[in-house]
Amino acid sequence: MKIYTEGEKSKGLCQVCEKLVPTTFKVSSVPLSSGKAHVDNILVAKCDHCDHIVSIPQQSSPRIKEVLSTKKHSIEVRLPIHLLDILILASDQFEMGSPDQLKDSLVRYYISLADTDKNVSRSIKKFSESDLAKGSGYRLSLKVNDAAYDRFVHLMEQTKLNKTQLLKGLILKIYEDVLQKPQKKRITDLEKVMFASA
Repeated sequence: MKIYTEGEKSKGLCQVCEKLVPTTFKVSSVPLSSGKAHVDNILVAKCDHCDHIVSIPQQSSPRIKEVLSTKKHSIEVRLPIHLLDILILASDQFEMGSPDQLKDSLVRYYISLADTDKNVSRSIKKFSESDLAKGSGYRLSLKVNDAAYDRFVHLMEQTKLNKTQLLKGLILKIYEDVLQKPQKKRITDLEKVMFASA
């Protein structure tokens, strides 16, 4: 795949000029066809005559895709305060920024891990039924994208737990892995995730 640079010249068919025209790659804001959103600061080829966008290079596609798929799902549950404390405390172990912001990355990592690792999903089910999982009262709200939400739903089906039970089990698995019995490989993997999220 060719990577274009800002200021690079090319040619393309301009819909406004209705002919083949010289173009220049420029950074621009591009409205989506739905008219409901636009993508800022992407590289496009603009007509040198009328400044109309003639083409969008493949390298800009992921940024457009990101805007199109930014639908966020909200996972909201009520948990006992000690589980929220565990989540913040576990996030704080990595010392890479705000524990309150890092906690979401920690939960998303464990959703993915549990969805692909039967031992982890079994542990979550067991933890969800423990004494530490009892209680509620304090709101936890997570925003996740389509992919993470689909894994969360799949995990609910796989474990036969509702979303509150599942999050309780996830948090208690985090408690075991990060605070009680840290495993070097798991901590190393988590450090990479936290660093990328910080």
